[in-house]
Amino acid sequence: MNAKRRYTASELRASWTPEKRAADGPWTRYLLRPLAFPTAGFFLAIGWTPNAVTYLSILLCVIAFPLLVIATPPFAYTGFALIFLFGILDCADGTMARARGIPNIWGEWVDALGGYIAYTVTLLGIGAAAEASSPAPAPLPTGTWVLVGGIAAAANLLMRVVYQSFRAVSPDPGKKEVGGEKKLSETIGITGFLLPLSVVGYAFGALHWVVLAYAAVYGGGALLVIFKLVRKVEAGDQVPVDGL
Repeated sequence: MNAKRRYTASELRASWTPEKRAADGPWTRYLLRPLAFPTAGFFLAIGWTPNAVTYLSILLCVIAFPLLVIATPPFAYTGFALIFLFGILDCADGTMARARGIPNIWGEWVDALGGYIAYTVTLLGIGAAAEASSPAPAPLPTGTWVLVGGIAAAANLLMRVVYQSFRAVSPDPGKKEVGGEKKLSETIGITGFLLPLSVVGYAFGALHWVVLAYAAVYGGGALLVIFKLVRKVEAGDQVPVDGL
């Protein structure tokens, strides 16, 4: 835990940098971020660290997973609510870190860990919920929608790991190269339209189409990012290095 301090609303909003504003999708900008400011202020006032809030957000996603697997309405909607809370906390932890102004080299890694776990359990969870709630007769064999959810999760993680690995050796060029894909990911991802689309899809018995769409988008996105970065690496490999 950290020393307690109350931050003003203006201090917390000042932590919303132009870079973060540009990266936020509509769901985050107009809903999650406004809710995250008072949430961040609360946790700072009681002495929590940003990493502690990240760990709490991960726990919420882990609890949401079996609720989505059970897939009956009370459990499924509770699972969706926990994922919504994850989105608020995912914005709040960064707000806390920037408001404190204290560098933390591990904070970005912990935040990325939370994102990886959240995407995995959410996409697998909605795949399981789609399996249980798809209209009868089932359009595809049993287990298909869980598999499709797993493909969506794997493709998303692959895209992120490849991108982060490239940034580790070429931070600035890598960031510029995939900026458009990152913006799209923020707009449609777990802190974007994935949750409202999943809730609506579940309510109307169309969640399997949401899972299928995300598997296609993330699968195609992973291939596109890999292709672009391979081309970047190959181009860079042709540049002579002094002394060699």
